[in-house]
Amino acid sequence: MFAAPANGGYEDEAVADTQVLGAIVIARNGDRVDYYQDPKTYEGSVTNTTALGEADSFQLGSLLRSTYLNPSSSSYIKGMRSDLVDNSEIKVRIKAGGEGTVIFDSAIALLQGLFPPNENNKIELANETTVMAPLNGYQYVPVETVEPVNDRSLESWTGCPNFQKHISKFHSSEEFKKKEKEAQPFFKMARDYLFGIPTTLENAIFDYMNSQLTHNKTYAFRLPPSLIEQARSFADFHENGVFSDKESGGIGNIAGRTMLYSVLTALERVAFNDDPLQFMLIQTGYQPFISLFHELDAVKEHPELKAMPDFSSALAIELRRGSPPDLRDFLRFRFKNGTRSPFKTIYVYGTHSDIPLTEFIYKAKAINYLFNKQWAEVCGRSKRLTASEFMEDVSDAAKNQSILSVAVALVMLAGLMMLTKFAKMTHQRVKNSRRRVHLQGEEVSSDSNTLYSQSCLSRKEGCLEEATSRGYGSITGARRNDLSSWYGWELGNERAATEYASLHPASLGARSSTIMRF
Repeated sequence: MFAAPANGGYEDEAVADTQVLGAIVIARNGDRVDYYQDPKTYEGSVTNTTALGEADSFQLGSLLRSTYLNPSSSSYIKGMRSDLVDNSEIKVRIKAGGEGTVIFDSAIALLQGLFPPNENNKIELANETTVMAPLNGYQYVPVETVEPVNDRSLESWTGCPNFQKHISKFHSSEEFKKKEKEAQPFFKMARDYLFGIPTTLENAIFDYMNSQLTHNKTYAFRLPPSLIEQARSFADFHENGVFSDKESGGIGNIAGRTMLYSVLTALERVAFNDDPLQFMLIQTGYQPFISLFHELDAVKEHPELKAMPDFSSALAIELRRGSPPDLRDFLRFRFKNGTRSPFKTIYVYGTHSDIPLTEFIYKAKAINYLFNKQWAEVCGRSKRLTASEFMEDVSDAAKNQSILSVAVALVMLAGLMMLTKFAKMTHQRVKNSRRRVHLQGEEVSSDSNTLYSQSCLSRKEGCLEEATSRGYGSITGARRNDLSSWYGWELGNERAATEYASLHPASLGARSSTIMRF
């Protein structure tokens, strides 16, 4: 229905032949200081955002606003409020794991550009006083931080044993060894600019060099341009190998598979007419982009996507309603690499046009996208979180500067301890109740034994001795229990049990069936 443009599957302008019903935008964080990841586990180091990163994210938000909230745009989302944010129309999810607060800061900056301050963001009180929101009507958009300790949808590659095996397998592959040998001349030249950082293909030396090139004037003056280009090329090779898989649905694509679940969930809401959601922002790192492009087969048409996206890149997935006579819903994928590149259309699953929503859902489900319940099984972790795995997650949250993650983990641990203690107390109470004897009820017989036992109960003292001397050794079990109830008979009361047995030996044999129930 929609012909592919002549420039290799890309197009600079959206085709204005369909109506946009909503959009899901996956955005990478903005610029930050250098960031180190363990080459075996991909656990991250401490890092911080920069003013440049916040400015880049703000610029991206402004572009998204002019694209989707401007009535004159061909991609305008009809019916979505653009002046004041309607919280029912937008949902924001932020990865709160690796890279710490950088991703959160980027999301806030992007939202400032998407919904800038508005003087109409005010309220009139009962006393007729008008109050405007701070900062000339700043708009506060609710966000959801996604902590890996309790939701793996946005960071599925850390704490995953099978993914670590995948990394090890890639590092031992012939392809990797060949590239490592090829990189030796570069490492020899770059050693003088790395200041002790190990010069290996596994190490992320590009991140360090790129950060210094951006923020360190002396370093920028000294670094030969060819070195940063080579560093980027080797980094792209490495990250593409780690976050991809030769098989569709493989463990290497786990970052894209869990992201795909979030996308499908959002599309279902946007497509449903009675759901007001029209725009969803997912703020994350570079990892899901690589995996998602592989899972969607976009790299076949666009091999340049086998690389790390630049800071403040974005993938927009637009839900569009077709023109008559074909009124089906279609998806259009548009990718923007960094701040300097415009949005360009890419095609998925081998198509050369917008893909029907139903076809996309069918193909996406065929690759076994992941949600939280499946993550542990795919990663080779126990379905029930062990103590070591739990403490590992808490440690990861602390390393990633996620205070909320640590707090949630500690609250869960405290709750688990309290629940365990409560279960033990309940079990002990039930156990004790079974050991205690409380046989109730009045004897309904009117024989002489019964009449005597009633009289005896009114006197209590010396009743058992008198009963024995008068020959009532066969007092009914029920009345004997009544006598024992005030005499202090309990399984745990050894003194009373011994005294009763010595006074009433005739009933000792029957006691196990009528009084003591082990």
